[in-house]
Amino acid sequence: MASRKRTVNGKLPRVARIARLAQKNVSWMAILAATTFGVDAAAATVHAEVRAADGGLRDLRADEDYRLIVQTYDGHRDPHRPGAKPVASMQRAVTAAELRQGVRIDLVELRDHQVTERAQAPVVVAWIERGRPDLEFDGRMARPSADALSGIARASRDGDRTHVTLV
Repeated sequence: MASRKRTVNGKLPRVARIARLAQKNVSWMAILAATTFGVDAAAATVHAEVRAADGGLRDLRADEDYRLIVQTYDGHRDPHRPGAKPVASMQRAVTAAELRQGVRIDLVELRDHQVTERAQAPVVVAWIERGRPDLEFDGRMARPSADALSGIARASRDGDRTHVTLV
């Protein structure tokens, strides 16, 4: 019977450690986090509901397509600071009617486990733009224009849905 290969310091190679996670029936997000950041990584979901304020809805046309972009940032960082990078992002098509009712969003954050333990609750930033989602465009690189309907809120630490109002 062949023995397992070990590295110089006696630890199993990264692939073997990730395979052990898979055998323990952990979530596929935990496996994705492990392959992205290493075995000590963590995955978290931020739940948000984005709604346009009544005043902002007057500016939205019922027959126009809009792109909703939502990003999360580390809670200890200012998302408006130049060079700030989102931890998670998504974009999707929305209508004025959907924004009136509220659009539910779930964002998956992949982080280093040590950062997750000491981090504050993330900040959720959302805004809309005219047009349809562009899947060639990375939502992490998007920034709201000066005249965009946008909103910001701190996510709750207990997993409740965060309410972001676009004004």
